[in-house]
Amino acid sequence: MNENVEIPMLINDLIITSKHLRLGEEAQASKHLRMCLDKLETLISTDMGKSRIASLLPQMLSAHERSDWLSLADYLEFEIPDILTNIS
Repeated sequence: MNENVEIPMLINDLIITSKHLRLGEEAQASKHLRMCLDKLETLISTDMGKSRIASLLPQMLSAHERSDWLSLADYLEFEIPDILTNIS
């Protein structure tokens, strides 16, 4: 996979997922979230941003467990794309 192509696609997928969360479309958001996490795991396996993203995962999981969709959407739309942009 070409990392230069994958990161913008992943960022787009993260933003789409966050929009589903903000609209209360939990089923759609869950489907997209799983795909995003799979792509994210593949992309960050060798990147320096790995520790920054890994540090957000417990907070994201906590937001998910609390059904705090707006906080989770913020991580997906702002925090992770910012990290990905800086490591690409």
